[in-house]
Amino acid sequence: MEDGIKIAADQLKKKLDPSNEQHQKLVQKGLLLFRQHSVFQRKALHNAVTAKVQDVTPVTSIIDLADVQNSDCSCPFDGLCRHIMALFFSLYSENDSVFHWVQSWKEAKNPLDILKQIKRGSDLLAEKSPAPISEVEAWLKRMEHAYDDADLHSPYSYEHSIRKKYEKLIAASPIEREWRPLYQLFVVYESFKQINKISIAEHHYWSRSFFQFMLEEAADALDNLSVSAFPFAFDPYLAYLRENSVYLLEEATQFTFEFIELYRMLWTLLIKQLVWRKMEFDRLQSLPAPLCNERTRIASIHLAILCGYDDEAIHQIEHNNDENITLFSPFWLNYFKDKKAYAQVYRYLNAILPFVPVFIQNQSNDQDRRAFILLFLRTIDESMLAEKNASLLEKLYIHLLPFSFYHYSDYLFNQKKYREWTELQNLRGNDISDIEKWRIDIITKEAPHVLLPLYHDAIDKLLLNKSRDSYKKTVKYLKKLRALYKKQKRNEAWSAFFENLLNKTKRLRAFHEECRKGKLIDA
Repeated sequence: MEDGIKIAADQLKKKLDPSNEQHQKLVQKGLLLFRQHSVFQRKALHNAVTAKVQDVTPVTSIIDLADVQNSDCSCPFDGLCRHIMALFFSLYSENDSVFHWVQSWKEAKNPLDILKQIKRGSDLLAEKSPAPISEVEAWLKRMEHAYDDADLHSPYSYEHSIRKKYEKLIAASPIEREWRPLYQLFVVYESFKQINKISIAEHHYWSRSFFQFMLEEAADALDNLSVSAFPFAFDPYLAYLRENSVYLLEEATQFTFEFIELYRMLWTLLIKQLVWRKMEFDRLQSLPAPLCNERTRIASIHLAILCGYDDEAIHQIEHNNDENITLFSPFWLNYFKDKKAYAQVYRYLNAILPFVPVFIQNQSNDQDRRAFILLFLRTIDESMLAEKNASLLEKLYIHLLPFSFYHYSDYLFNQKKYREWTELQNLRGNDISDIEKWRIDIITKEAPHVLLPLYHDAIDKLLLNKSRDSYKKTVKYLKKLRALYKKQKRNEAWSAFFENLLNKTKRLRAFHEECRKGKLIDA
């Protein structure tokens, strides 16, 4: 395995170009997932390793250590993705320094690279320059028919076709570096509109992975746009996105989440002027009833939050009839957490909590439920909430049961609420054998009485098995139970219990024999 990881490390160094912006992002995102401990359930195969990687949604990745080009992932991205890189870093970290690998990769330069970039004068004259930057209409005209001849023979050919067309549009990016992310955002926005139109006309859902890929591209573009202030030349382009974003709320679509998510990203990360946000909120509030839908309701709450209208946002959340509001709540909670506005975190969390159980139950499978709960709990920062408002955190755990069992169990134990902790184990169906020894040792010292029900239940279950092994284990638990009774100076209670137990089991000769061997009964 160690040799295979070294081979994979060398192959990745050759395959990934440190001067390529896309490769840089790939390595950075893989590192981020690895450092967030998002890789779990690793399994070694013949020449490969498979694992789960927790992203916004969990994915399954497999890395081929003999040939990394054969690696695969269940995410929409073709070829090497951030999840495969996270799995690689997880493996590499067990034998060597990930930091040193990244530094070595960054410093690697091919002396032929510069020569390869030099072109003959005749080649430069023959090349077509990207269309010069002009008005918004010039960009829209370039994009308006980009997907008209997409291959509709099968989901695979369609996905491949529209990705190629997207790449072709991106290849025509403006020469000026500061304009490229804005152009990329335009391509994403217009691609949303065109692919949505095709999906409706053809009555299929083939485009979902492409829309999710588009959201990642939009996030990259917005991240790059946030680096510096916008030049005045951007104004007409920003005005188009601001005024046209109503399309994302009102146009018919089968991809509700993706549309509202792009709208949310535009108004949060691009359109930051308070005056425009207030105007958009007023427009949403004045919509006639026939134009109101799930997307406009979510957008109205979102704009109220961005405008600082907390009372209005809370009112709309509490009077919302759609549990899908829960899906967008992690962003809102994270928005306030980043601002250190903890009072608002608590207030919004209280308003959202009633919708959470129904939303979770309506998810299609346990994997989706656990993935959302993990994201939700990461968003609110459990340690912060435990310190600032422990009762609200406990309320949250109770709402999320049974999927929050381990979180709630740890919380009760750390708070020394041993009785409630014991009741939670009983509710889960855990007996004393399912609990870590170190926890038992701590409770034995600090609150031995709460362990009595766990031992009694375990003894009753073991006796039902009527086997020699179960009787031996029963005797072991009886000795611990006797010690607990003695520790509490309840010797008479122990004697009464044990005498009653022997009477009930007088036909179980093997059990009595094990009791004699264990010196619970005099020989």
